[in-house]
Amino acid sequence: MTDMTTGDSADARLHIVVPYRDREDHLRQFVPWVSAYFDRLVPRIDYRVTIVEQEAALPFNRGALKNAGFLLGEGQSDYTCLHDVDYLPVDADYSWADCPTPILWFGAEQRPVAPGRSDRTVTTNLESTMGGALLMPNGVMRQVDGYSNQFWGWGYEDFDFSLRIRARRIPTGRRKGRFQPLDHDNDGFTPDAAPSPISLVNRRVFQELWSTGKIPAGDGLSTLSFDVLDRRPCDGGIPGAHGRWEIVRVRFNHRPRPDQEAATAAH
Repeated sequence: MTDMTTGDSADARLHIVVPYRDREDHLRQFVPWVSAYFDRLVPRIDYRVTIVEQEAALPFNRGALKNAGFLLGEGQSDYTCLHDVDYLPVDADYSWADCPTPILWFGAEQRPVAPGRSDRTVTTNLESTMGGALLMPNGVMRQVDGYSNQFWGWGYEDFDFSLRIRARRIPTGRRKGRFQPLDHDNDGFTPDAAPSPISLVNRRVFQELWSTGKIPAGDGLSTLSFDVLDRRPCDGGIPGAHGRWEIVRVRFNHRPRPDQEAATAAH
């Protein structure tokens, strides 16, 4: 891998990792939109995209999917963008970042809890959020051991990740990118904006992980075990996108806690 501390950042290779399951409508919009966006960029960015799809058997694990996607592309990239499928870039800077740098700002201020079924919204703290679209130098991703693999269902993996960074006193940046959000039901809340059962369980998981006051160890890139079930191109026949886009379906070899399974089943 290129040493970007001494090399030319213009040559940095970007790997975009998109955790995914059951969002076909969003993916159909995301692929051509992002392809067209990168095709217009000047100067160009050498990029590739991995859509990491979790098999249907267990509750969704967004943090573990980001870890898996990172591991799949680490050897062919210098920095990684952990990117949700429900944000489409309008004016955002994906160029090399030498520290953890969120680029999501405009478009994330308020999101609906249950579009068409509730007028309640969720407000994001844009000054502190590490979610949505985050640039990570690969070396720093390794330094913090990636995301926790313990958050099944919904919530707290981004908060845990930000603490992994801050607890090590790693500097962070922030770019105020503009995005078009794609609305969907928020699994962290009920339609009346109360915390959902799984968000309450994952709050307890988070509190337990950090209860000693020390940085949790042995949970992240270094411990993730997964199987690749299949991989297929995902470029939609878009000119210039051929070979850059891939869907990789994975199966994790660890399981959620019983209270996480019960909470997601009750949702």
